[in-house]
Amino acid sequence: MLFGKKTVSLCAPCTGMSVPLSEIPDEAFAGGMLGDGFGVEPSEGHFCAPVGGHVESVAEAKHAYTILTDEGLDVLVHIGVDTVRLNGEGFVPRVSAGQYVKTGDVIADADLELIRKKGLPTTVAVLVTNPEKIENAEYRHGSVACGRDAVMSFRLTRKG
Repeated sequence: MLFGKKTVSLCAPCTGMSVPLSEIPDEAFAGGMLGDGFGVEPSEGHFCAPVGGHVESVAEAKHAYTILTDEGLDVLVHIGVDTVRLNGEGFVPRVSAGQYVKTGDVIADADLELIRKKGLPTTVAVLVTNPEKIENAEYRHGSVACGRDAVMSFRLTRKG
């Protein structure tokens, strides 16, 4: 804790290269319209929880997962860009809504080659969708390992 505020980190949801939010090839993600966070260009199709908490939802198209942390942060893991159009093809959820996960627990597998063959980017977005609850975010971009390397660290605010 720094100055009485808890520090939280979000880990890489997959092995690959972490990139700034602005480099995700989607206007809503890149512009921060959906929250604050980062992207990862995955090198393999295994995806894990970037933070511990309860799985709030698994998208019907199996491409997006939301986790509610004990601190009240809503964290979205969105695998690929426009992958909702695949209607679940190539995605295998490993969790269900209501399940508790720890950082690094496997939440999904995805066929990255299939996603690419369909002409879609595989970039994964990790977002805090209630960014009013965080401050002083710092990022570590570059090579990252699934569930092991912290990419985004921040302090919790007293707001929200």
